[in-house]
Amino acid sequence: MPKLHRILLLVAASLMVGCSDPGPPVDADIIVVGAGIAGLAAAIDAGNAGAQVLVLDANSVGGGHAVKAGGFALVGTELQAKRGYIDTPDVAFSDLMAWGEDADAEWVRHYAEFSDRDVHDWLVEMGVKFNIIIPTPESSVPRFHFAGGRAVKVVVPMMQKALQMPTVRFLWNTRALRLLVNEQSVTGVVAENLRNGTAAKYRASAVILATGGFQSELAMVRKNWRSDRRFPERLLIGSGQFANGDGYRLAEQAGAAFVRMDHQVTFINGLPDPRTPDGSRALVTQNPDAIWVNSSGQRYVNEDASSKLVEAALFKQESATHWLIFDERGKKSFGVRDAPWLNAGTVNQEILLNPEVTQSASSIEELAIATGLPSRDLATTIDRFNVQVQSGEDSDFQRFGPDIQAPIPAEIMQPPFYAVQLFPTTRKSMGGPAINLNGQVLNATGQPVPGLYAAGELTGVAGINGSHGGSGTFLGPSLLTGRIAGQAAAANIPENPQPSIPTTQTVEETTKAEPFGPKDLEPLIQQARN
Repeated sequence: MPKLHRILLLVAASLMVGCSDPGPPVDADIIVVGAGIAGLAAAIDAGNAGAQVLVLDANSVGGGHAVKAGGFALVGTELQAKRGYIDTPDVAFSDLMAWGEDADAEWVRHYAEFSDRDVHDWLVEMGVKFNIIIPTPESSVPRFHFAGGRAVKVVVPMMQKALQMPTVRFLWNTRALRLLVNEQSVTGVVAENLRNGTAAKYRASAVILATGGFQSELAMVRKNWRSDRRFPERLLIGSGQFANGDGYRLAEQAGAAFVRMDHQVTFINGLPDPRTPDGSRALVTQNPDAIWVNSSGQRYVNEDASSKLVEAALFKQESATHWLIFDERGKKSFGVRDAPWLNAGTVNQEILLNPEVTQSASSIEELAIATGLPSRDLATTIDRFNVQVQSGEDSDFQRFGPDIQAPIPAEIMQPPFYAVQLFPTTRKSMGGPAINLNGQVLNATGQPVPGLYAAGELTGVAGINGSHGGSGTFLGPSLLTGRIAGQAAAANIPENPQPSIPTTQTVEETTKAEPFGPKDLEPLIQQARN
């Protein structure tokens, strides 16, 4: 079992041992669909406001895509002040608007104003310790914050908090199939237990959709692809397993309006996962001691440039694919992430020594033959790069030089030589159902859909990124929009809710699943497992 999976299960198990039996039926004041960072934030704040919250998630553990993510863009924090970084909401607003190009100004302003209080301080109160800030291309002031590593160190405290709350309950392995709608008001969901295939209705005064993006659903990716960019010959999947577009279909059923659906983050450093039978899923790779060459065997971009620039450069090539070229010395800098089985040994055996993934040869000419790249062009490219390294200046793409604060890479001279072909890879959605500053989903006339809220990547994090994803501008806004939706939904719960009126939708009535409680834990642990 992957280490992260074990951590989250152990957190849940240890906390539930001390909890009281949930007991009451599963209907709730608020249903949150999705237990990623946005859904957890919504559930915690709604539960803190006194609402009875039921969280449904198709996975068997919480955290969503956030467990694979990194840091948070935060403005005006104590850590920034300690490091001597003067950051203000006005500076952050200008940075984000310039980088995104068509970002939602109202939401960008809101995030710049309140990320310190409503994201940073809120997490610190849960025990999260931010101790790292790194500069990023889109920010004039360093504001990319990390809590000692990847965002799982933020997700786990949020899971702990939610699991300790008597007002918040979870149903795992439960996929929302459709919304219950009565006279245009959302009154609950129909959901399927993925373990036994049974379906049941779950009713509530409000539903918060926090299901994540659609980047693992290639049909949706293609349908919403940018009109000014050719769809790649091969596009790998680099998003979470459950980023399948469910939330979009649910919102559409309720009459939601959609915005920025063609705004998508596409990584260009996707390596086909050798453990995926059909080769459709990606690992993310990098090597600071490599060069990137196109199908003509030529460098085409500054390899250290921002994601915004390198993505645009790749899609201008005749074919949207490229190769990492490095030598035996550069092999030490080769890194791969996004799978729990990765370590130094497996990377070497299953990737670097795997001819289906990596080509190697004792000479550049042989490497060109193995890859199908033009031999003379590839050799000329590498020779020119080596000369530039020796001179200390990249006159072609300004990757390094006397006036550039960047390390000078090593020459590519020590055999064997390696070539790894990389492909565009889906990653994040930056469009979705339109929401207002209360997290309410809006219809085509700009009016709220009664009883329906949305948060996180499902909403394209409210358009804060515009056309270009930034560093930390998904996790932070996801958490903030989740909190906003949770608070607003809780504030609008009727004081004396009436029994739900049956909808015209039908579903085979089954016994509803009970939330997992301590009475269920011991027999589960004692079960034999394969």
